[in-house]
Amino acid sequence: MLRELHDATAGHPLAGSGECVVHGDPGPFNTIFRDGMPVALIDWDSCGPGTRLGDLGYMAWTWCIQASGHVPLAGQAQHLRELRDGYGGIDGEDLLGAVVTSQARIAELQTTVRENRRATQAAHEHARQAIDWATGDRDLVERNMGLFLAALR
Repeated sequence: MLRELHDATAGHPLAGSGECVVHGDPGPFNTIFRDGMPVALIDWDSCGPGTRLGDLGYMAWTWCIQASGHVPLAGQAQHLRELRDGYGGIDGEDLLGAVVTSQARIAELQTTVRENRRATQAAHEHARQAIDWATGDRDLVERNMGLFLAALR
């Protein structure tokens, strides 16, 4: 679905100066499933001009890589390869770079919320959790870069 969005909007006026229109938050929590298969993306608040690789990097992170949970690293690496192969045409090193960039971007954005004295306590707590999530998953990728790269070769 993500590749179809990118292909359909590449060069479209809605893409502006970007490569295509991106969803901006294509995680599993923004996906509708039917009979166990994804059929639609929802929550288009982050939609706009961007790059395929940036959108795919976020998807690869949120669908395939988790520091918490019970999916063994080898399984995460396999899921990452399957996602990349399903999308097609993306270099493994570039994809992992986009994953790390997405993780750093979320941590940076949420740090801004934590530093905002006008933000509510709930917003501060959400930001803390998001920072912990992003930095924990980024550390996992960086510690296991060799394993993930080997799976993508």
